[in-house]
Amino acid sequence: MKQGIKFFIIVLAVALTSCTAAGRMSTRITAEWDIEKFESRTVTGSSTVVENAGTITFRSNGRGMQSFTSAIAHGGLSSDSEFRWENTANTVSIKSPDAQYPKVWIVVNSGRSKQEWYSTDGQGNVQVMHLRKK
Repeated sequence: MKQGIKFFIIVLAVALTSCTAAGRMSTRITAEWDIEKFESRTVTGSSTVVENAGTITFRSNGRGMQSFTSAIAHGGLSSDSEFRWENTANTVSIKSPDAQYPKVWIVVNSGRSKQEWYSTDGQGNVQVMHLRKK
């Protein structure tokens, strides 16, 4: 019986800790951010960098808006789009059929005023967003 209680307490502590970390991340990113730099790195080794690539806003209700410069918006997609978002302690998921980059971003560096996120496209290409809070 004591083993069961210990196991329950450990599971509860882990669950509360992870919820707290996800909550801190959610609070930290709920704001408007400038996309200072957007990098696209291909598997062949080439890289494209766009400075001042636009803005992205995360609202506390799980919705947001992204506005990209024409250098980022391509393929006939709108440069402005609304999205839904959710997060864990280490990731931010942007979900919308109209979102320029609907995907899961891995948060590599997370500060109150600066963020650095990485994502891949399934073919080995990597996108990196460098964000600065407005």
